[in-house]
Order: sequence, then C-alpha cells, then structure tokens
Amino acid sequence: MRKTKTLLAAFLVVIFSSCTTKIEVVNDPYKDVDWSTTLQLKSALHVHTSNSTIEHGPEEGTTVTPAEQIARYEELGYDVLAITDHDYITYPWTEHRGKESNLLAIKANELSKNDNMCAYFSDWLDLPGQGPDTTVGFYESIEAVGQDGGIIYLAHPMRSGDICRPEFSIEVFRKYPQVYGMEVLNVGQFERNKSIDLWDAILSEVMPERQVWGSSSDDAHSTRMAGPGWTILLAQERTEEAVRKALTTGSSLFSTVKMVENPEGNTPSVSRITLNQDESTITIEAADCTRIEWTSMGKVVAEGATINYASTKGIERYLRATLYGPGGATFTQPWAMK
Repeated sequence: MRKTKTLLAAFLVVIFSSCTTKIEVVNDPYKDVDWSTTLQLKSALHVHTSNSTIEHGPEEGTTVTPAEQIARYEELGYDVLAITDHDYITYPWTEHRGKESNLLAIKANELSKNDNMCAYFSDWLDLPGQGPDTTVGFYESIEAVGQDGGIIYLAHPMRSGDICRPEFSIEVFRKYPQVYGMEVLNVGQFERNKSIDLWDAILSEVMPERQVWGSSSDDAHSTRMAGPGWTILLAQERTEEAVRKALTTGSSLFSTVKMVENPEGNTPSVSRITLNQDESTITIEAADCTRIEWTSMGKVVAEGATINYASTKGIERYLRATLYGPGGATFTQPWAMK
C-alpha cells in the first residue's frame, strides 16, 4: 500500500510539473536597444539601377541610372541605401555612375544566377563577365560570400526556385550561419512575392535554436517603384558597422503600405518595445496603429498592445507581432520562445 502511494505521489508531481512549465523568451532581438536614444534608420535594402544589365543584359528592363535612383531615395527621406544590382556591385557610387549623397551607402549585390539572394558587405561576385548562365553554384556562392565576410538575405523567396519550398530554405538556414534572414515583403511585386507564410513555416521549424530575420524592400527597378516598402534598422549610430549589427542581430522592424487596402496616412511606427520576463509580458508602444496581432506557429494567438506569453495558448518556438494602421503594416522580428 505504501509503495502504491509513493508511486502515485511521484506521478502527480510529474503531472503537476508538466502543467506548470512556463514558456520563456530565450532570445530577444531588442534586448540591446535603448529606445530613448536609438536611431531608427529607414533603409532600402533591395534596389536596382541600369548596372543590373551589365551581367544580365537588357532583359532586366532597368534603365534608371544610379544617380537617379539615389536622388529618388534622398527625396523620399531614407537614411540607408543598398544598391543590389544583379551580379554587379554598384559601390562606391561615384565610381559607378552614382553621385555624392548624404545617404549611408551599403556595399551589396543581388546574386541572381541561381535562386536569388542579396549579399551585403562583400566584394564577391559569381564569375563576373561570363554571363547570367555561368555560375559556381548556389551553395558555393553562399560559402564564398561568407568567406569574404559578407552576409546574405534570401531575396523574394516565394517567387520561384527551390527556396520557395520550406524544407529547402530550412536546410539553408540550418547549414549556413551567414544567411541571416529573408525578404518577407518584396513590395515591388507584392502579391506574387510576399513570403509571410513561408517565413512562418520556416520559423515553426528552426526556432528557437535558429533565428531568421525578416526584411521589407521595394526591389525597385525604376524611380516610380521606390518607396512602398522599407526596413527600419535600430542603431546607436549612423555607420556601416551599426547597419551590419542590426541586420545580423535582428534589431529592426519592417513595413509596407500594401498590407491594407487604400492606405491613407502614416504606417505604424514603434517607439518602444518592453519585455518583462518577471511578468511574462511584451508590450509595444506605437503611433498610427489601430490593431496589433501576435503570431506563433503561423497562427494569430492574441491581439492588443500587450501579450502575456505564459498564459496565451498556442505559443511555441517563436512569437512575432504585426501592427496595422490606416497607412499600412509594420512587422517585428521574432522572439525565440522555449
């Protein structure tokens, strides 16, 4: 009888412990952000000029000069611009038909001979001068950019190719740490290229062990296409090093006007995000915001400015927020949950 009671007590302890296991944030992308002093750098991370035709020919259909594209993003009030011409590095701008500018210039190109990806802070090119069909290969390109000290975001992964399959992109993120994120919102061809569902599918598999950051870009091939999508990089200074840190640590937000019909006014902007581990809450303070949705495992699990992640059902592996307003939508990066 005593043995039976002991086994029953042990069983109840196990059941009670499993029922009271508390989910926690194990990686907060905003943990180092001082919201009282941080700069919110409006950034265009995927932009084209006529230099895209140098390796790929006139089929790119891009006629805007670097100087014209730079001037357009200056006019729109951006802080950071990465010209990502197809397999061509338009950097420094003044050496490639560009112009002097107050914009912070980031060295970049869009590797386009296989599945497309934007490579930043790297001089490496995939067999330049040999045409669009001659390549060292997709994986070899990733390895070369990493060896050159660069970082990669997958470009419009839902468009075509292997990277639109979750299982393929999942293995890419697991194998290559230099691939830090993906273009969740490609606004140039929004309905065709938005990759929100793909992002959630990837996060649902690789988190919390592997963070995958998101971005939003115009993929502008003309000055007319400039402006409807951008990434906000949270930085303590306006430098290349600070931009790199934001892109690799996820201290960023990303937005587009195209998540709402007939956008009017400002897109939601975030002034502060507060994580309280003792109370198991995350709170977002924002302007021009009418609704905040919280998503985990590809499903909306709550709404409101504050979420209690310990008491909210359906949270596993990761948690992210989408802010909606009359002028569009803004996305946070994912918190890793365990």
